[in-house]
Amino acid sequence: MRNTLYIIGNGFDLKHGMATRYSDFKQWLIQHNHEDVIQELQHVFPIRDTNGFLLWSDFENALGQYDISRIMEWSWEDLNITENSFGGLKFGEPFSSLLDTEIIEILENNFRKWGDSITPAKPPQIVNLDTDALYVTFNYTDTLETLYCIPEKQILHIHGRASKQEKLIVGHNREVDPSDYWDDNLDMRENNERMQHINDMNELRKPYWDIIDRNESFFNKMKNIQDVYIYGHSCATVDYPYFQKIKDSIRNDALWHFFPYNENDKQRILQLISKIGIPNYDYQQYDARFA
Repeated sequence: MRNTLYIIGNGFDLKHGMATRYSDFKQWLIQHNHEDVIQELQHVFPIRDTNGFLLWSDFENALGQYDISRIMEWSWEDLNITENSFGGLKFGEPFSSLLDTEIIEILENNFRKWGDSITPAKPPQIVNLDTDALYVTFNYTDTLETLYCIPEKQILHIHGRASKQEKLIVGHNREVDPSDYWDDNLDMRENNERMQHINDMNELRKPYWDIIDRNESFFNKMKNIQDVYIYGHSCATVDYPYFQKIKDSIRNDALWHFFPYNENDKQRILQLISKIGIPNYDYQQYDARFA
């Protein structure tokens, strides 16, 4: 009987030596001559941390902190598209053929290609996993299937699986009402353009409600879960809806086991516990296995 659930985050793949950081996504863009995409993303999502743009350390958090004033003024005429970036357009050519293209398309197109390029994990295994347990992985990779021989039917790739050419989900949890930014001093055309740009950014919101609905049958398998192990997941607020659904699907007396890597991880875990009301939990602080 399956009574154990593992929740797997990016730290799990990182500990297996895989280049799955968002900074690795930036390096992939550079290697494939997509500096223009980097430039535009940093223009739209300008929030910085101590080491530079937040995009390359906490991508989804950065996506949700976009600069609305820049979004409303954003135009394809401001973007220097190169031949390799999108649509085969060469540098310096007219931009008219791209006016109906949304920034989300460029992001998703490149993100999928990067996901396809990630080198699979190689032995050895770093932790003992129950092959009879259920798994919810936030990773796009096949680490569980190929390295740990976990049956596919026991794994939910909640944000897509690159090897199956599935759409890879990346996004934020911020929604903005475009009508809040209607400006009576502008004409109809200008206002419509501003509203459309904000709607485009709303499209980057992670569609957790749809993902949960599509996978209801998998969540129904969790009713007897007694232990939940969280490996390599940062417990960021953007993923709270999934944790809430899991909590609602398992036994009320289930014990949650957390493995924070540092004090920041511990604080995020405690915020999650408080937000969704996890009654039974423990954690082993500074567990370097899942950096």
